[in-house]
Amino acid sequence: MSTPLSDDELWKAFIKAKREMHRRQADFYQKAHDRPGLLKAALTAGAGSWQQSAALDFLAALPDDAPALLGDLVGLSLSHGWALTARQAIDRIPHNHLVPLLEPLILERLDSADDDEYRRLAELLAHIEAWNLLGQLVHCALDTDDPATHEVAEDFTQSYGPMWLSKPNP
Repeated sequence: MSTPLSDDELWKAFIKAKREMHRRQADFYQKAHDRPGLLKAALTAGAGSWQQSAALDFLAALPDDAPALLGDLVGLSLSHGWALTARQAIDRIPHNHLVPLLEPLILERLDSADDDEYRRLAELLAHIEAWNLLGQLVHCALDTDDPATHEVAEDFTQSYGPMWLSKPNP
C-alpha cells in the first residue's frame, strides 16, 4: 500500500505536467507538418471531446491557424458545450483580420438560423466586440417572422445597441 502524496507533492506533480504540456505544445507548433489539417480533424465531433478541447485550447494559446479554421470555430461557438471556448479561440484572431473573415460566415448562417443560433451568434459578436456586425445580425433578426428571433434582436439592441447605433457603418 502506498502512502498518499502530500499537497506539496501533488502541486509539484501538477507543475511538472503543465511544463511537459507546454513543451509538447511548442513541439507540435514548431514541428507538425500539417497543423491546420490535424487541428481541423480534432475540432470535429467525431474526434471526441478530449481532442476538441485540446484543439480549442491550442488555438486560444497559439492562434496562427485559427483564421483558416474560423468556419469550424464558428460552428463550435453555436454549441452549448463549446461556445465559450470557441469564442475565446476566435477572439485571439487580430480584430482587423477577424471581422472581414467573420462577416460572410455569420451572414450566410443567418439564412437558415433559428432563434438559438441567432442568440449564439449574437453572443459571439458581443464577445469579440464586432458591433457593426452585431447590428447587421439584429437587423436580420427583425426581418424574420419568428417572435423568438425578434426577442433576440430586442435583447441585444437593449444591451448593446448603443455600441453600433452611435457609430457610422464603414
